[in-house]
Amino acid sequence: MTAPIALDRLRPTQLTLGMDDVRRRRAKIAAMNAADLAAYLERKAVPHVIGPEGRVYMTDHHHLVRALWEENKPHAMLGLCVADWSRLDVKTFWTRMDDEALCWPIDADGNRRPFAAIPDHVSRLTDNPWRTLARRVRGKAFADLDTPFQEFMWGDYFRSFMSRRLIETDVGLATDLARRLARLDEAQDLPGWLGADDGERNGKDEKAGKATKAERTEKAGKTAEGRRDDDTDDGAPGDGG
Repeated sequence: MTAPIALDRLRPTQLTLGMDDVRRRRAKIAAMNAADLAAYLERKAVPHVIGPEGRVYMTDHHHLVRALWEENKPHAMLGLCVADWSRLDVKTFWTRMDDEALCWPIDADGNRRPFAAIPDHVSRLTDNPWRTLARRVRGKAFADLDTPFQEFMWGDYFRSFMSRRLIETDVGLATDLARRLARLDEAQDLPGWLGADDGERNGKDEKAGKATKAERTEKAGKTAEGRRDDDTDDGAPGDGG
């Protein structure tokens, strides 16, 4: 069952998001009439956890909520209540959120931050170009799985190979590099890994008990289970964001 909720009541569970994705969603929302927007928000109802003092914490759709806020829309639709931990104290609550992989306290530089650093309003989430890059190549460089925080995980991986300046000055080159990096063996534990390309396999024993691409993808999804984030446009978990 869904119900309207004021955007100011929705608290983030992550530090960053991809502003390119926000801009894309803003354009989509701006082009909708009232009826279409209402139907869209119903489909994108926000899953959440009830925290201390009855506060509502989003577990997905951060990009959508930020886009709605920037478009001066008054509310989103509240969807599935994942858990009611309103009786927990703040410290225990965030420990539980982390244990259940319902938050992503990692900044754009890959540093784990204290839970207190997570903003209390979606307007204060900062840009993460690595998440944006991962979103750009999702479905091409890696499989689009129903794995929360998938794009953040891949963004962290890409960051270890290239500079922020490359993304800012030549996004085409960064995109091409990301596609190549995604096929390295180093990425095999990430959710959605499609396997090494022919160049990577050259000289290796093809009969050494290697798993198929489908098996690797399934394994990667299981490996990443419990490392949950944010929001995709088709409603799958993993947005956060």
